Amino acid sequence: MLLVIAWAVADLATPSQLMLFGVVVVGPVLAAASARPWSVAAVGAFALLLAWATSSWQGLSGSTDQVLRLWVIAGMSVLSIVVAHNQQVLERRGHRAAENLSTLAGFVQSTEDAIITSDLNGTITSWNDSATRLYGWTAPEMIGRNISMLLTPQGAARLPVNLARVAEGHPVGMLETQRLCKDGTVLDISSSVSPVRDEHGTVVGVAGIERDITARKSAERQRQQILERSARAERLESLGQLAGGIAHDFNNLLAINLNYLDFALEQITDPDVRNDLLRVRGSAERARDLTRQLLLFARKESANAELIDLNAVIEETRVLLGRSIGAHIELVAHLAEEPVTVWADRSRMEQILLNLVINARDAMPDGGVIAMEADPLDVPDDPARQPPLPAGPYVRLRVTDTGTGIPPDVAEHIFEPFFTTKAEQHGTGLGLATVYGIVTDAGGSISLTSEVGVGTTFQILLPLATSDEQAQAGATGPSPRGDGRRILLVEDDSEVGEVADRILERHGYQVTIAGHGREALDQLHRQAFDLLATDVIMPGMSGPQLVDVVRREYPTLPVLLISGYTEDIANVHRLRAAGIPMIHKPFTAEELLHAVYRGATDAKTQSAHH
Repeated sequence: MLLVIAWAVADLATPSQLMLFGVVVVGPVLAAASARPWSVAAVGAFALLLAWATSSWQGLSGSTDQVLRLWVIAGMSVLSIVVAHNQQVLERRGHRAAENLSTLAGFVQSTEDAIITSDLNGTITSWNDSATRLYGWTAPEMIGRNISMLLTPQGAARLPVNLARVAEGHPVGMLETQRLCKDGTVLDISSSVSPVRDEHGTVVGVAGIERDITARKSAERQRQQILERSARAERLESLGQLAGGIAHDFNNLLAINLNYLDFALEQITDPDVRNDLLRVRGSAERARDLTRQLLLFARKESANAELIDLNAVIEETRVLLGRSIGAHIELVAHLAEEPVTVWADRSRMEQILLNLVINARDAMPDGGVIAMEADPLDVPDDPARQPPLPAGPYVRLRVTDTGTGIPPDVAEHIFEPFFTTKAEQHGTGLGLATVYGIVTDAGGSISLTSEVGVGTTFQILLPLATSDEQAQAGATGPSPRGDGRRILLVEDDSEVGEVADRILERHGYQVTIAGHGREALDQLHRQAFDLLATDVIMPGMSGPQLVDVVRREYPTLPVLLISGYTEDIANVHRLRAAGIPMIHKPFTAEELLHAVYRGATDAKTQSAHH
């Protein structure tokens, strides 16, 4: 096309017109077509060459117009070549730009991060696929809407400040915040916000890159909760050690006071004095209950399974908590008509009721009714029952409240250690987990039924004691006599030793007191005994350590443990599993006499376990 135009111009124009056309038209077109610095110089050189050649070749050819026509054709040919070259360059640039744009678009759509842009008012202008996966809304749903719909109230309050900062050309930088999803859930995200500029460098919008960090933040919160719970558990352990130590000393004092009161009551006939002493004894018994609660808190009281009537435990709990639980709470007890006897640790049964009643109270901030009840229940064989229980007679213990109820998602985790719905510093998350452990250790099961806004019932099933066991429990009779049996009593507290000595001597036993383990071994080397009764906590050699030595050297000698508190729970459990009986301080004369008699006359049981 350009060559045709050049030929027409060369054929029709005069020499002066050809000169003007070459300089004014061909040169600038060449320069514009090439748009490169070297093209300007080339055009200038072409114009000079055109002028020189015209003057020089005129003399050679004798025809100026023919020379000019030739140069116009040549110039237009060059112009055609340059234009074609530049068109190829522009096409290559366009292809590269399209490829780069396609690559960038692919990156934006394939990245795991949400990439969102908006104008300076917060109106969303682009929304990638990851934003859809993260927040649930599609691009058509979000483009044209304001970014504030993704923000929590706290984030929405900061939005104007952040937009103003970006409008000034400052990036907001990496920050951790929260976003709202289409389904209403809240995500933890990390966000980096930067200004978007046009070709002149003017800020025209905002670009945000956002990543879901919910899992990481959840793990961090869990780690923090574990650290806090660990610190709280350490504090509780320290308090437990303090409480256990106090309870140990207090139990020794109570053992002395209670038994000397009994000694005095045996000798006093004046009714007024006896009433006064009985009041004092009642106070001492309440103090004994207090130390029992301290030991429950300290978890330093070893299991001491015995036959107990849950009716009595329920009534004692009602009396103990009736006044202290709160004036707006009514605590009632529904007892079975007949004794409901189970083989369990009495203090742990009390702990179960205490935990369940306290939890029920906390679920009734506006007041209500808590009911404790026990009744016998025949459990049929049901393989589908969860948790599974053998068929047979059971005692059903229920604690029901009229509180707020427990949602199903909370009920699923209610017996898990450290799970609590109570506010910080108001619960360890161990109460119901402890209840679950006690119940399962006793061969029972625990379950709950709850309705939000109506209340909750915890149901515990424990095996009912057999008739033979119940008959044995009821056949205590009068305090048995020792008939001259020789007892080696190991007790580091001399006053407690004197009280026990007095009780046993008065009932036909011969008692030798040793103040520590080494002295007890010396006594055993010198003479034979029918029973070793030893305290658990003693300086130097502890009770369990002494028992281990005695069982090696004197395997047929019966042993009785006397405990008010123990730090050595594991060894005490080991000895109890070996058939060694234990009595808890503070003991009464009757309790001590029955324990010593059973220990001294039941040597076969201990020997069988040895």
